[in-house]
Amino acid sequence: MTTIKPLMICLLFASLAGSARGAQAAPAKEALQGDLVGQVDFVEKRILDLADAVPQDKYTWRPAPGVRSIAEVYLHIAFANYGLGGKVTGKTPPASAGFGGDPKKWDTQTTDKAAIKKILTASFDWVKEAIKGVPDKDLDKTFDFFGHKMSTRSGLITIVNHQHEHFGQSIAYARSNNVVPPWSKGE
Repeated sequence: MTTIKPLMICLLFASLAGSARGAQAAPAKEALQGDLVGQVDFVEKRILDLADAVPQDKYTWRPAPGVRSIAEVYLHIAFANYGLGGKVTGKTPPASAGFGGDPKKWDTQTTDKAAIKKILTASFDWVKEAIKGVPDKDLDKTFDFFGHKMSTRSGLITIVNHQHEHFGQSIAYARSNNVVPPWSKGE
């Protein structure tokens, strides 16, 4: 009998702890969008930290002729935040971004590290707000994505996938230039 009481108390506390965790983790009104914004926050911080760690004189480095330079990769991320973000969410990038939709022109607009950081930050801020603004009822709507029908849900996931793809590319570029990503020092 004395063994049952501690067991019951443990089960009660486990149940209460699970309920408390469940209450804290209760899905927000737009749960997917919140999760994706969390992913964007994560990758944004890492990309900006890496951009800070790469010296200005390496921003024109490219692994081979015809391949994007370090600066061009960062600008391409911003381009997709506006371009893909706009296509998926139906929102228009702000005029202040100067987004014209021409990737070649956009990706080569500057090699200045400080300017690129501002462009990246503004694009991340914008795309996060655009993602937050998509109501759940629109997640199953479809749009044309380079000749393929895609749901808004899939498009939102693609935005984050694209960011992570070029984040990985940026890590490889940095390491090719003997720049250790700040978060991995000591590993």
